[in-house]
Amino acid sequence: MPRNASPIGEPTRKPRTRTRTPVRTSITAVPPTLRRPGVVLGPRATRTIASILDATRELLLARGYAGTTIDEITKSAGVSRASFYTYFPSKRDVLLALGTNSGSAALVLIHALNDMPAGWTLGDIEDWVQQYFEFLDEQGSFVFAWTQAAHEDEEIRVAGMRGHLNLCRRMGRAFAALGGTTVDDPAEFGLMVFSMLERTWAYSQLYAGTIDQAALFHTLARVLAAAVPCPMDNLSAG
Repeated sequence: MPRNASPIGEPTRKPRTRTRTPVRTSITAVPPTLRRPGVVLGPRATRTIASILDATRELLLARGYAGTTIDEITKSAGVSRASFYTYFPSKRDVLLALGTNSGSAALVLIHALNDMPAGWTLGDIEDWVQQYFEFLDEQGSFVFAWTQAAHEDEEIRVAGMRGHLNLCRRMGRAFAALGGTTVDDPAEFGLMVFSMLERTWAYSQLYAGTIDQAALFHTLARVLAAAVPCPMDNLSAG
């Protein structure tokens, strides 16, 4: 951790008010096949598609990919099967539509690390962790549904893995840059960050009401700040 970072014993900070802004996940899947009956989608079509995506997102979080059916999606979305098939050929394509722009959103979060000042503090990392949790509040269901679907669909697995590892490399480089250094394999470090945050988020959802989220953000920030790579001469000097 840099010398000008806040001390590890810093009291838990009260987090900012969390807002549910539309964000996307860290996994980039293959492009979806979205059926569009016209060149430009009208308001009704846009609302129907949004309802299908929102319903699928909620069902994926509760039941996973295998446990979510088209009948359940249409019932939850309040649309007919005919309406569903007007825009999506299959459940697989809804999953892909949910993840189409996920890589771009993940890059926004990675760029936020790159934009941190040289004199970053533990509070800066804590704010970033909170932003990542807000990101997962909207699209965390896709992260875990993609993992499940990847075991069954080779195309999803190969394309998603390639995109995810690319994001891992970028994440690893961004954290290394916070320490003013580089790492031999940034993908490994980035994978650790993604896995820790996403799994912790999943458990915080499962244990909602029993975990102090402000304290959780603080703890995650401490772990990440302590894990920031630093030059070898700094290690030997310590």
